[in-house]
Amino acid sequence: MNKRRILIIAVSVIFLSSAGIVTFLSAQDGGGISSTETGKGAAVPAPLETRYAPDRIFRTTGSAVWRVSRDLGVLVSTDGGVTWSARNQGLPARAVYPFTVDKPPIITGLAVDPLDADRLALTTLDTIFVSGNAGLAWQKVELKDPIRANDQLTCLALSPGNPGILAVGTSFHGFFETKDGGRTWVALSEPLTPLKLGGGNYEEIASLAYDPAVPDRIWFSLGFGKGLFVYQNGGKTVDQLDPPPDPGSSPVRALSFNRHGPQDDWYLEARTDDARWAWPLPAGGMNPPKYVGAWKLIERIRDQVALPADKAARMAAAADKYGIYMSSRWASGTRLKTHLDFLKAQGLNSIVLDFKDDDGYLTYDTKLEEPLRIGAVQKRFAVDDIVQTAHANGLYLIARIVVFRDKQLYNADNYQYAAWDRAAKGPWRYLKKSVDDLTGEESVFQGEYWVDPYCEAVWDYNIDIARELQDRGVDEIQFDYIRFPSDGDIGSITWRYRRTGMGKMEALESFLAKAREYVSIPISTDVYGYCGWARISNWVAQNIEMYSRYVDVIQPMFYPSHFPRDFLGTMDYLPRAKYIYEEGTKRSAYIVEGRSVIRPYVQAFRIGAETSFAPPVYSTYLLNQVHGALEGAGSGFTLWNASNDYYMVTVPLGPIIAQGTGAEAAR
Repeated sequence: MNKRRILIIAVSVIFLSSAGIVTFLSAQDGGGISSTETGKGAAVPAPLETRYAPDRIFRTTGSAVWRVSRDLGVLVSTDGGVTWSARNQGLPARAVYPFTVDKPPIITGLAVDPLDADRLALTTLDTIFVSGNAGLAWQKVELKDPIRANDQLTCLALSPGNPGILAVGTSFHGFFETKDGGRTWVALSEPLTPLKLGGGNYEEIASLAYDPAVPDRIWFSLGFGKGLFVYQNGGKTVDQLDPPPDPGSSPVRALSFNRHGPQDDWYLEARTDDARWAWPLPAGGMNPPKYVGAWKLIERIRDQVALPADKAARMAAAADKYGIYMSSRWASGTRLKTHLDFLKAQGLNSIVLDFKDDDGYLTYDTKLEEPLRIGAVQKRFAVDDIVQTAHANGLYLIARIVVFRDKQLYNADNYQYAAWDRAAKGPWRYLKKSVDDLTGEESVFQGEYWVDPYCEAVWDYNIDIARELQDRGVDEIQFDYIRFPSDGDIGSITWRYRRTGMGKMEALESFLAKAREYVSIPISTDVYGYCGWARISNWVAQNIEMYSRYVDVIQPMFYPSHFPRDFLGTMDYLPRAKYIYEEGTKRSAYIVEGRSVIRPYVQAFRIGAETSFAPPVYSTYLLNQVHGALEGAGSGFTLWNASNDYYMVTVPLGPIIAQGTGAEAAR
């Protein structure tokens, strides 16, 4: 299990002392790298990664050290990190609640030309910026096909001494190169089989570095520890290297080339979660296929930051919850008893219950004036009754609130809060067709109703519901549909409440930031499965790295049927289901870096070709998902069936949960 998965540390601030930290220093010794260990108690400063965690540090061949901070942007130091100067001129500002100060862009990568310390570049989630004067000013680089609008940028590299040549990596679409400053781009990863997952999807590119000794050679690491490679000859030659011998098997997060002086040999520096490593290169570089050499430890680093006490407590309360989704129509009478008996028989301990459903109706006895005023209440149960019943049965009660998909608020007050159609100058409509089975006659209907995620009144409407439910005793708030629409003519939408400096990410972040101010119990949110598998920001804006800064639980919907069939298409369908859950859960945990519990939704329904599965097959299909979630170090799971018919559970889940990892699903 990756040590970053969950840090439940009940302190709000951690002070890191250099005393007792084992530090390895690089020193010049005849142009090479040597490592020495300090004695106990030696007065050696803590590494910059430790002192400025969680900011990221980028070193150069000169005296400058660069630092990337989520709150401060780009900074540079020329005195070893004692003082720092901001270098954000020309970078876009972000507007995020409470809107008291503009925030810098989210920077995903930074690169410095090893031969020209004044030339550097950076990536935000969707843009490249370059500077020729050490960050005093930045210019935007144009991105074109084959780079796609939804690609999230992860890293970049500058060709040493070659202005206009750079490469950029993405989270699921490989990496690309321009040789003319961005006027044209070429996909370099197209021929690289180790990167391909199928269906046009690729492994994440975590870092890139051009070799100063061999201009057409690019070193790169894949995200999630999927390998370290050398690319050259236009992709005709790709060799894999052994990663640094890190005891914790930490993935390589960053690569760069450095040297101590202009006459010294280059060395490749690799940065993991725990250390900086160097691989000395002989003059002229190394020649494939035998990449000989040995990693040498530069220094150990500790860049973890402890969780605030309140967040740690919320995550502890939300951990290890195994349960089912329950419709509000099943929350009373004999239907409720049926579910309670099922939960008990299966050894499950939680319920996700609709308190505000997919149509925007509050399903309980609310006292809030606004939902009552607009007719958005259909009482199907009493809050006090369901809270008492759940707790009497030892169940953890999760209140599901569907947020930005809301038919009642959409229609309220002459569409005041609705997504808007710029051409029609009216509410935006996602229209769908249906065909009468008997007559063949077509009809058109509105499929979904979306309100404006930029609108603070919409945020407040939903936060008020969460606060009421918190006060009335539910254990957790689950915000669903924390995203933008994905279907229909979304290009025709205009967002009337959008502020300057706000994009989709900033809208959702602002809602979650404000909700966090008023909700003190655990908050969860569910996301598309692929948004848990890969870093994604530019589609529906479900970025779990950002979510984890505000919520305590993330529930990826890794439904195998919802991934393209050619995604991992070489695998048989049932083992593929297990792999998607196991690998997806691990990836989600790595992305959130311990800031949220990962509790996947499990597909307890069948769709498409799955409807032909016989009982033994669909039972195995579900069990493989459960085993995958458990073996991927997920902290619980929730079975989802919109009809609330959990017929796919044919084997008791309690013993599997108790056994945890190590249980193998039947093949």
